[in-house]
Amino acid sequence: MDIQQSFTSVAYPQANGQVEVTNMDIVVRIKARLGKHQQGWVDELQNVLWAHRTTPKDSTNETLFSLVYSTAAVIPSEVLIPTNRITTFDEQQNDEALREHLDALEE
Repeated sequence: MDIQQSFTSVAYPQANGQVEVTNMDIVVRIKARLGKHQQGWVDELQNVLWAHRTTPKDSTNETLFSLVYSTAAVIPSEVLIPTNRITTFDEQQNDEALREHLDALEE
């Protein structure tokens, strides 16, 4: 039958190198946080992943967090020291707005 399978689609990240670029970015950030010691990377992983998810990407000028959740991320220090964005947040109004956006999506 001589059937060959090849993945070249944009939706298949392994084919266009997106996975390698993301992994390399995370490794570079971890190495920068560890310095010369190169030990204790597990303790730094959560901080590096948070930074990766909340840093705007060059291609879209959006953060991964905002692309997934359609809102900006709140950094932990904003929770401890209330800002205007935190003090004026209304969860019920936010939920209603999210439902309206879902209803407006095409089927």
